[in-house]
Amino acid sequence: MFHLRWHAISSCAICLLAAFSLARGLPAQTRGMAPAEIISARRLNELGDSLTPLGSKSAQLGRGANFSYAIWRRDTSGGLERHERFADILVVQSGSATILSGGHQDGATESSPGEWRGGTARGATRQTIRAGDVVTTPAGTPHQMLLAPGERITYITIKVAATP
Repeated sequence: MFHLRWHAISSCAICLLAAFSLARGLPAQTRGMAPAEIISARRLNELGDSLTPLGSKSAQLGRGANFSYAIWRRDTSGGLERHERFADILVVQSGSATILSGGHQDGATESSPGEWRGGTARGATRQTIRAGDVVTTPAGTPHQMLLAPGERITYITIKVAATP
């Protein structure tokens, strides 16, 4: 009986020592990090509904070291833009629009470093987007959200820093 008890105690001690040794060898990023942040669908709907239309309105949802994300609601077209330093990922919550993207942006003005606005998109593609769609626009790609009269769209934009 004593032998079995000692075996159980020593097995536990060995397991604890092994776990401690493994944990000490893990990079700092894997220990003590904050949990995932969750914004419920209900909260996203509330935020989207709280953004008064008549143009384009947004609410910042959060940010990290190399990304940020916001919810947008618009009922008018946006301007042509291009971001050299980050990609856009859109998740359409409700409504629909046309996205103009790609090609070459002619006649743009640099509004801030790496941010180009205006001009025309030569050779761009038009695509309809609707609720449930995910749209990825790589860094450096001209893009524009186009809405027909009476059209409305709510979407989440995730901006991710481009890798050098």
